[in-house]
Amino acid sequence: MVDSRTPKDPSVASLTPPPRRPDEDEDARLAEFGYAQKLDRSVGRIASFAIGFSTISATTAVFTGFSAGYLNAGAPFIWTLFLAIPVFLIWTLIAADVAGKIPLAGYAYQWTSRLNGSTFGWFTGFCALIGWISGMTSLGYIFAGYLGSVFGWELEQREQILIAVAVVIVCVLINAYKVRLATFINNIGVGLELVVTVVVTLVIALVLIFAPENAQPFSSLFVGDSPDDAVPYMVAWFTAALGPFFGLVGVEAVADVAEETKDARRVIPRTMFYAFAVSCVIEFAMYLVYVLAVKDADAVIGSSAPIEEIISQQLGPVVARIVIAIALTNILVCLLSNVLVGTRLLYSLSRDNMMPFSRALRHVAPKRKTPSTSVVTLGVVSVLLLLSALVSPQAFNYFLGIATLAFFTTYLLQTIGLLIAAVRGRMPAPEKGAFDLGRARIPLLVVGVVVFLGVDLALVFLPPFAGNAYVFAGIMALALVWWLLVLRRRLREGEAGPRYAQDHPDEEIRAVADVA
Repeated sequence: MVDSRTPKDPSVASLTPPPRRPDEDEDARLAEFGYAQKLDRSVGRIASFAIGFSTISATTAVFTGFSAGYLNAGAPFIWTLFLAIPVFLIWTLIAADVAGKIPLAGYAYQWTSRLNGSTFGWFTGFCALIGWISGMTSLGYIFAGYLGSVFGWELEQREQILIAVAVVIVCVLINAYKVRLATFINNIGVGLELVVTVVVTLVIALVLIFAPENAQPFSSLFVGDSPDDAVPYMVAWFTAALGPFFGLVGVEAVADVAEETKDARRVIPRTMFYAFAVSCVIEFAMYLVYVLAVKDADAVIGSSAPIEEIISQQLGPVVARIVIAIALTNILVCLLSNVLVGTRLLYSLSRDNMMPFSRALRHVAPKRKTPSTSVVTLGVVSVLLLLSALVSPQAFNYFLGIATLAFFTTYLLQTIGLLIAAVRGRMPAPEKGAFDLGRARIPLLVVGVVVFLGVDLALVFLPPFAGNAYVFAGIMALALVWWLLVLRRRLREGEAGPRYAQDHPDEEIRAVADVA
C-alpha cells in the first residue's frame, strides 16, 4: 500500500509488515519486508553482545580520547563522560525501541526510509555511512601509532599511514571471507579486553591505594586550567568531551547485523543495553584510575601514547608495552566491527538500488554469505582517505571529528523521522516479549531532538571543531548531487527504494530461491 499523501514515491509508507505470527521464523519475517535471506544468520547472544561492546570499545575510547581530554581540560575532563552517558542512554532507548520492530541491516537507512520516505532515508543512510568510514579510518591510524610504540618505532606520519593501510586491508579481508570468522576473532578480542585490560586497571588502582604517593590527589579531579588563556575553561572543558562522546558512539551498531542475528527482535535491544552499561562502567573506571595515576603530567601531555606513559610511570616500561600490545587487540576488533557494520549499511543501500554501482555492491558471495563487494569497496574508500593524508597532513585531523559529527547528525535525523512517524501513528505495533517504549516514546523523542541538536551545534561551533563542519557539508553535498541527478528519477520511476528488491528479483535473488 502506498501512502496517499505521497503518491509519486512508491517507496513510502506501509513498509512494515503485520505483527509477527508465533510460529514465524526470522527468514520468513525478512521475506515480509521484501528481502530474501542471503546473509549468514549465525550471530547468537554472545556474539551480538561482543559486536556491540567492541564497536563502542571502552578501551579504544580511553586510548584515543585521553590525550585530547587531558590536554584541553586537565584531570576534570573525566566528568564530561557524565554528559555523554545520558545523551547516549536516550539514543539507546530510542534505537532499541525501533530495532526490535524493523530488524534490518542498514538500520540508519531502513528505519527512516520505511517510516519517512526514501529521500529522507537516503540522506540519513549516507550520513551514517560517512560516520562509519571516517571512524574505521581513524581507528586504523590510531592502531598504527600504538603498534609503533609497542615496538619502539619512531614513526613519521607517512609510515604510520602505510601501517594503517595494511591494518585496514587485513580487517577487510577477514570480513570479506566470512562473518563467522569476524565474530570469532571479535569474541576473542572482547574476552581479552574484559579480562586483561580491566585487570591491569585494577592493579594500577591497587598501587594507588597502597602507595598513595604515586597518585595525584583526588582534589585534582576538580581543578583544571585551559591550555590557552584566551579560551575560557568551560569552553575547553566542553571541547574535552569529544573523547568521551566518541567513546560511546556505535551503541546501536549491532542493529546493522540484524539479518545475521538469531532472534534479532529480542536479542538486539538487550544487547544494546548490556553493551552500553558495561562500556560506561569500564570507561569511567579507566579514565578515573589513569587520571589519578599521572605522576609526570608534562610527560603524559607530550606523549603520543599517554596511557602507555602512565602505565610505564606506575608499573614500568616492560609491563606498559605488554599491556599496550594486548590493548591493540581491542582496537583491532573495534576496527573489525566498524568494517562489519559499515558494510552492512552499504549493502542495504545498494540492495535497494540507492547507490552508484548498486548491482555490484549488493552482491553476496553464495557460499560465504558475505556482501564481499561492499566490504572491499568500503575498505578501498578508507585506504584512499588514509593515503590522502600523505598529500595533506591536515586530512587526518578531520577524520575523528567528522565521524562524531556524522553520527550525531544521523541520530538527529533518525530521531526527527521517528518523531514524525510516531505523531502520525505510523510506528509498528509492539510484539510480545520485545522492548517497547509505549507512551514514553514521543516525550523521549522530543528530548532526543533537543539533545542531539545541541551536541551537533557544539560540534559545529566550538572553535576546535569549526573546520569539520565545512568538510562534512562538502561531503553531504555529494549526496545531494547524486540525489538530484540520478536518485530522484530512480525513486520516481520505482527503480530504487525499499520495494526495489521485491519488485525487481534479479538473478542473485532467484539463485538463492533455487538453492533454498
